[in-house]
Amino acid sequence: FNLQEPDGTRVALLTSYQGPGPVLSCNTNSVGAAPDLSAPSTPGGLPIINPACGVITSYFRSQPTRILYPTEIFRFQSSSIPNISMNGDLRYTKANMSLPLYQDIFQGLAKTTRYQGYTAAASAKREVTAVDYAAEWRATRKVSFDDQFTFSNEQEPGVSTMTSEITSATPATANNETISYPTLTTTAATAGTSTFEGSSPIGTPFNGFFGQRFITNDVTGTWDGWSRATLSLTYRHVDHVIAEGESTLSGTTYVFAHSAPLAVGATTNGTVTIHQNGGVFNVALRPTDQWNIDGSAEVLYADNVFTPVAPRQQQHYRVHALYRPRAWATLSGAFNDLERHDNTDNTGAAGAFPSATYAGPLDHVDHTRVAGFGAQLFPNEHYGLDLNYAYSDVYTATNTCFQGAASLLSNGTVAPGAAIQSGLLCNPVASAHGSTTVLFGPAKDFMDAPTQYASAAVTLSPSAKVRSSIGYRINSVNGSRFFGDARDVNGSLVSTYQSPFVDLGWTVRPGFIWKAEYNYYGYGEGGPSGAQYCNINPALSSGAVGTTVPVVPCSSVPETALSGPAYGYTAPRNFHANIVTLAFHYEF
Repeated sequence: FNLQEPDGTRVALLTSYQGPGPVLSCNTNSVGAAPDLSAPSTPGGLPIINPACGVITSYFRSQPTRILYPTEIFRFQSSSIPNISMNGDLRYTKANMSLPLYQDIFQGLAKTTRYQGYTAAASAKREVTAVDYAAEWRATRKVSFDDQFTFSNEQEPGVSTMTSEITSATPATANNETISYPTLTTTAATAGTSTFEGSSPIGTPFNGFFGQRFITNDVTGTWDGWSRATLSLTYRHVDHVIAEGESTLSGTTYVFAHSAPLAVGATTNGTVTIHQNGGVFNVALRPTDQWNIDGSAEVLYADNVFTPVAPRQQQHYRVHALYRPRAWATLSGAFNDLERHDNTDNTGAAGAFPSATYAGPLDHVDHTRVAGFGAQLFPNEHYGLDLNYAYSDVYTATNTCFQGAASLLSNGTVAPGAAIQSGLLCNPVASAHGSTTVLFGPAKDFMDAPTQYASAAVTLSPSAKVRSSIGYRINSVNGSRFFGDARDVNGSLVSTYQSPFVDLGWTVRPGFIWKAEYNYYGYGEGGPSGAQYCNINPALSSGAVGTTVPVVPCSSVPETALSGPAYGYTAPRNFHANIVTLAFHYEF
């Protein structure tokens, strides 16, 4: 509420507004002068908006929800059979959620509407049955075999009903309404009237269901035949079934009645089944009494996935080392690499993603790679040094399409969209998934966040009663991304977060300690960023297959990231804080 009407009513704009030009939410027949924000008319007043433009004077939402979540667990273990040990558990959850009265109320001006209020009610259940069982057989002193079995079956039926919609609006239809329009007509929607997206019509129950079942089995053989090494190999099999869609009423219980596989082109009322197989190799080495190394390699393959970015191929590699050259020195290092891929060809065949607008090879890849090093050096009780460094790289990329420019900016030009040099249409008007929107590409939608973290701290303890430390921590990201909107910037993908600190502890006497700590927190984002090339042709939203996208530098187009402020069209995201904490510890 950083604006006001001419009568002083505080309001917020329904749509973003920057500079002169047409505003789509203004009632054009009564705008009169341009709907520019004017200077405050009174000392300390707010900018005044034309009373014919769409505004919010108040908004209220209430959804008091009560949840009861009882869970029962039965555990057991046994080693009564020679060379065999077993353990497991059985869990059952039967939860209930109740939302007796949902309210969503808008007041302001939206074309002819001055007031709109919805009420609804909802309830849902969550029933989960799960079993874990593990058994180990010590075949010999050096060889053992074990099996781990997990079963989990989850069902979540629910129902929501929109119970009413009350609207107060002007009776006129000439688009000459203002926020102070004197005559209003209040209307209660009749049963069957449609409501907002994702909700059922008034008085019509909307029954939903989500369920999934996991069956996982790991069979492992372990060899511990050398005092300096332990090896194990695991075979893993997973069956995963996901069910989603509308439920039906059976007596007083809502159940999912669509057990058939999800049909091609459908997004609900069916199941998706995923089978996953793979192996895990673990090794633990002890080359010396001061040096430990352990690691694992995991390779898994799935014959189906639920979403385009879920993996069909997955590799996970981990290595960790710990070395103690002296009793007062510890060196550690770690490497973790998770690689995931989905090479599904999403062209409308069985198993494709019907909700996706892109048709073609997905070629999804993502990885998370982390390497770190640490050193703790404490020669005596009076001083010590703690050093840490880590580098991580989180990357994800998937083939995608994007729409050309289709909407107007406040200055009357076309809203720019990121573009590629070739700019050919990548999805026909009548695609295999029924899409009628002309999209451009294909493009590689990606995000990369290489990050460096470092910390250093010196611990000083000149006497048994005084202990202090001083240090510095920094986290720096230098990443990039695909820009689907030329007004976007990298934001936190290019940023630095740092925090020097000092702390002091003084033991006045045993059981009584004074503590003081100072921390500085500083965050800042990088320089200019954004899409390099833009398309500004308004006809592209309805072009024909094969049309070439005209491309211009985004820096030459108004209201793009490269022609605007470095932080984009929001407030700057830079801050710092100085925090001092005083505390004491007292025992009695």
